[in-house]
Amino acid sequence: MFGLFKKKTRANKNDAVRKALAGYGDDGTRPRHVIHFAYAKKGGQDAAAAEEIIRRYLAPDVLEPAEVGDGIRFEQNREVASAEFDAMTDGLERDLAEIGWEYDGWECAVETGEEE
Repeated sequence: MFGLFKKKTRANKNDAVRKALAGYGDDGTRPRHVIHFAYAKKGGQDAAAAEEIIRRYLAPDVLEPAEVGDGIRFEQNREVASAEFDAMTDGLERDLAEIGWEYDGWECAVETGEEE
């Protein structure tokens, strides 16, 4: 019963995305274009503080305002299957929360290695 109320960890959320990718034959190990999102909560610090945290974890190819809301979209090319990826997203979620921001997760295209 208490499992119903257990908060999902970032790694669990990453696993849910990876499970969806696996449904298309993608194991997450191939490098791909990954888009991340973070949004300011009411009373959160300014975007410059969030950008500083983001740059601690990665060198984004793109770092710009999100299309919706008071947020940031940042992009990189990498795999999404490793423990290092989970550690990065865990750190982003934790450190952004400390300044009143929410790491909202990531998305990517399916990469199976097959030509379309």
